[in-house]
Amino acid sequence: MKYNQNISAAVLAIGASAILSFIDNFVAEISEEAGLWQFQLTRTLMALPLLYLGSRVFKASILPSNIKLLTIRSVIVSAGLLMYFATLGFLPVTQAAAGLFTAPIWVLIFSATLFSHRLEAWQILATLGGFAGVLMLLKIDPRSINLLTSLPLIAGAFYGLGMMITRHWCASENPASLAFGIFLTMGVFSILPLTYFTFWPSNGEISLFIMRGYQPVSQTFYWLTLLQAVGSVIAVSLISQAYRFGDPTYVAVFEYSFLIFAAIWTFLLWNKGIGIDSAIGIALIIFCGSVIAIIGGKRKN
Repeated sequence: MKYNQNISAAVLAIGASAILSFIDNFVAEISEEAGLWQFQLTRTLMALPLLYLGSRVFKASILPSNIKLLTIRSVIVSAGLLMYFATLGFLPVTQAAAGLFTAPIWVLIFSATLFSHRLEAWQILATLGGFAGVLMLLKIDPRSINLLTSLPLIAGAFYGLGMMITRHWCASENPASLAFGIFLTMGVFSILPLTYFTFWPSNGEISLFIMRGYQPVSQTFYWLTLLQAVGSVIAVSLISQAYRFGDPTYVAVFEYSFLIFAAIWTFLLWNKGIGIDSAIGIALIIFCGSVIAIIGGKRKN
């Protein structure tokens, strides 16, 4: 029975990864019309009603059991996701996601630095291997790292910290309330910078997606944002269901299929392939992340 549940959970996780990697390919198109904050606020206004309707249909409460802890978790995870979306304005999905998928590696680092957990040799090697894969995929020269090039890694750090908070503080929360908290927080986060950059526009070129205020947009923007909202709600529901009845360490491994799907969608949609070094980087991230998830999960059981 447990085996069948894990197979079903794996299918759900792969489905969620396929959907997310597909819709995230269009953020670059969205960035040509509007900034990050206008996009996120619009997406939130579309996603929250969908989440509410879904919670009523599936009889899942969106009310948190501990609003203080859920708020802390939502703020930290939302910060990581906003950084990830910011990088999609100037990086391909595969490269931007590479930073986000350093989350399991950051979990190990935070466990050692914040909770004084002793790291074993295999954990250190897996961490170094995973970071090497990220550097290869992002094509980062360690000698020329700056805030912009390291933004995907910072996003992964926040997302990893959010994973730890979810596990230790919010394990009893309903998946619907977790998702609602994330979308709501990202929307609220977007109001202030959207207002600021609308009245005090920036002339920045590299970070135009991040530093752009409100502006008129076409119907294409709304359709692509609606695609993002619907796809995100469906994917979040799938992955939440996967973690409900599947082994978390087992499910986490299949989430890495996002990187493979991202490369496939990028090729099919934009006819852009990846080089040998990027392929090796993806393989390293998947292998090291899987080692951390599987061996770490067995050690806990």
